[in-house]
Amino acid sequence: MIGFQFTEHIDRPPLDVFAVLADPTRSVDYVEGVVRSVKVADEPLAEGSMIEETRLVKGMESTGRLRIVTLDPPSTFAIASEAEGITATYRYRLHPEAAGTRIEWTCELEATGLRRVMLPLVAAISKKEDGDHLVRLKAYIESQHKAGAAS
Repeated sequence: MIGFQFTEHIDRPPLDVFAVLADPTRSVDYVEGVVRSVKVADEPLAEGSMIEETRLVKGMESTGRLRIVTLDPPSTFAIASEAEGITATYRYRLHPEAAGTRIEWTCELEATGLRRVMLPLVAAISKKEDGDHLVRLKAYIESQHKAGAAS
């Protein structure tokens, strides 16, 4: 396994942060390149639920499926996707900190056989494409709270 990790402080309680992470329709507001994200089935989210996500990559739309692998409010949320023999798991751990939340985001990449030699390159590309993910999440959640407070 190979991957990377980022940590950020968000000035909102873990439950508020978790509510955004666990709502697939909101990723279009804070994940770079995501233009559509919906639940595949019309049922409450649970471990095993599937999300269909469409990203704009080099001017072209690319759609993939994400599976919820952990849904433990308000502390842990994880999604996984598989493409061309490589599994990527994005794991979020939320911890109360001061008046907000410390969020740890870990990207774990796994493959078998010859695909394993590609993991460092895939990790570098993923880190470059999604590396500002938590910064964007923080800005989105905190701006939503400020907009609500101003109303």
